[in-house]
Amino acid sequence: MKSQYVNELKPGQTVKEKFVLSKKIIKDKRDGGFYAILEFSDRTGNIDGISWESAYLNNISVGDFVFITGSVAEYSGRPQVVVNSVNRVTDEEIDARDFLPQYPGDMDEIINAIKGFKARVKNVALCRLLDSFFNDGDFIESFRLAPAAKKVHHAYLGGLAVHTLSVLKLLDSFRSVYDFLNFDLLITAGILHDIGKIHEYAYKKTIDLSDRGRLLGHIVIGSEMTAERISRIPEFPDDLKSKLLHMIVSHHGEVEWGSPKLPLFPEALVLHFADNIDSKIEMMKQTFEQHRGKNRQWSDYHPYLEREIFLDNES
Repeated sequence: MKSQYVNELKPGQTVKEKFVLSKKIIKDKRDGGFYAILEFSDRTGNIDGISWESAYLNNISVGDFVFITGSVAEYSGRPQVVVNSVNRVTDEEIDARDFLPQYPGDMDEIINAIKGFKARVKNVALCRLLDSFFNDGDFIESFRLAPAAKKVHHAYLGGLAVHTLSVLKLLDSFRSVYDFLNFDLLITAGILHDIGKIHEYAYKKTIDLSDRGRLLGHIVIGSEMTAERISRIPEFPDDLKSKLLHMIVSHHGEVEWGSPKLPLFPEALVLHFADNIDSKIEMMKQTFEQHRGKNRQWSDYHPYLEREIFLDNES
C-alpha cells in the first residue's frame, strides 16, 4: 500500500510515491525549452503538478502509473507538486486498492459474515463445494477485492463481497415465511451466484470489463467455475448440480437481463428477487448520495432503473 495519498499532501512536504499521471500538457518556456503542467491521481483525489524540465516525460503518457519525487508548494491557493523526477512503474508494482474506490468498512467483517452463512449449510456435498472455494487463498483474495459492477451498483473494490452478504441476509429473511425452501441450496447459490465477477472485471487503473468478461460474462464464467469445482468432488449428486447451476444461470431473472434461463423453481426465483432488490436499492442509495446538498426533489432520469427517483428532502 502507498504511504502518501493525494488528500494528505500539504505544502512543505516531500513527495516520494506512486500515482496515476492524469494530465500532461507540455508548454513553451519564454526563454526557450519546455515545461510540463501535470496532474497526479489516486483513490483519494487529484493534485496539480509542474515540472520545469519535460524531456523525461517524452515516453510517459496520461494513464500511466508513475513514481514521482518532488515537494509540495502552494499555487493559487491550492497545493501543487513541484516535480523533480517522474518514472513509469509497471502494473505489477501497483496495488489497485491505492487507486480505485473501495469499501470503506472492515472487509474482514464482511468475509467472516459470509463464512458464517457458509457454516450453516448442512448438506455434505454443498459443504465440500463451498470449502473448495473458501479454502483457496487465491480465490478468497480475488473475491474480497472484486467489484460487483463497472458502474451500476457496488462499483468499488470489495463490492462483490458486500453485495453477496446483502443477498445472503435477504435470503435468510425468507426462512420465516417460506419454510419449505431448501436453504442449504439457497445459501450456497447466494454465495456463488456472482463469483464469475472476479474474472469478469479488470480493475487496476479503472474498473472495466476484462476480455473474458466481454466474451462470456459473469453468469457463464461463474457456472463454469462452479461446474469445475463440482467435478473434483466424488459422487456429487447430479440433480443437486443441475439445480445449483440453474440458479446461477437464471439469477438475473429475465432473458433480456442476461439470464440464459428463467428461474424454474422456487429457490431460483427467490435468489433472483434477492439479487434484484439489492442491486436496485443500491442504485437508489447511490442516487440519493449523488444529489445530497443539491436541494432537488427529483433526480435526473436513471437509465438502469428507467425512472426518475423521488429524493424527498424532507425525510
